[in-house]
Amino acid sequence: MADALETARKFLESLQRFELATLLDECSIAIVDTVGGREIDEEWFPRVHEEVTRIIAPTPIDEALRKLPDYDRKRVADAIANGYGSDRSFDDLDVQTVKHEVAGVAALIAELIIHREMMIDVATGGQRIQEVNDYYRAREVRIRDRIPADVKYENPHEDLWAWYHHWSENLPQYKDRRHYARQLFGPAIEALAKRTTMPLPERAASGWERVDRALSKARAQLGLASAEEDFQGIGLLCREVIISLAQAVFDPELHKTTDGIEASNTDANRMIEAYIAHEFPGASFKEVRAHARASLALALNLQHRRTATRQLAALCLEGTASTVAVISIIARPSE
Repeated sequence: MADALETARKFLESLQRFELATLLDECSIAIVDTVGGREIDEEWFPRVHEEVTRIIAPTPIDEALRKLPDYDRKRVADAIANGYGSDRSFDDLDVQTVKHEVAGVAALIAELIIHREMMIDVATGGQRIQEVNDYYRAREVRIRDRIPADVKYENPHEDLWAWYHHWSENLPQYKDRRHYARQLFGPAIEALAKRTTMPLPERAASGWERVDRALSKARAQLGLASAEEDFQGIGLLCREVIISLAQAVFDPELHKTTDGIEASNTDANRMIEAYIAHEFPGASFKEVRAHARASLALALNLQHRRTATRQLAALCLEGTASTVAVISIIARPSE
């Protein structure tokens, strides 16, 4: 399924539909056999059945996929078919919801799509404003709170009544209202989709210059990364961060390795484990050690993973930054 998902994403990217590709980052996809909307299992397979493209999405991506115009839903269906090597043409999507909520770029793009489609819907004979205005206003606040400062978002309509007054005076035809809304949200959606990731929250500098410099470089590279090799490079940088961190705190005269084997200059696991065992002994030693070991393991996995993704790179970078923060807290307990 992972290969099919990546192929589907690349199909959408080849069409310059980066926003749809970004939505797929958080989803799983399938082509399933159904009868009357019911999925067929192995014990029940009638002669007459229908294949459908299914996408399983978290909140709010599920709602955005359902709200997409028909031609965009078909484009996502085409991508799923391409991912599975199917020659069939699918006209629509079967969107299923997985019960958890996501954040980040994909979620913000989803919110913008929902916002845009709500504006179009109320302005073209759909739902009444009083039925959905509260949801619009709350979403507008969320979008303005979460959108990066360098992304252009210039929606002048604080609520749907303001939007009503604008279209009543300036946009007499439905097609003009649709065009206006798509032009209004287009720059923000495009900028976010090409960005590929939200900036990770900046942590306080550790004070170890080499560590901070490498972390800063990894963050910058994540913002520009677009190919598997770029994401693998972030894994390499994260590994270097953890090695530099270990070298900054490890004193071979003071910190004895737990297995008695001398730590080499790049053996981050042994150096950090010895440091934690000496500086932070007690009941929580194993959990803190496991945290550091896991971040290094993830960095190594990402570095050598030929199918590296932006999501895995972001997780790796956050795990590495977290390990730096943990060791910094141990090193400076009084601050």
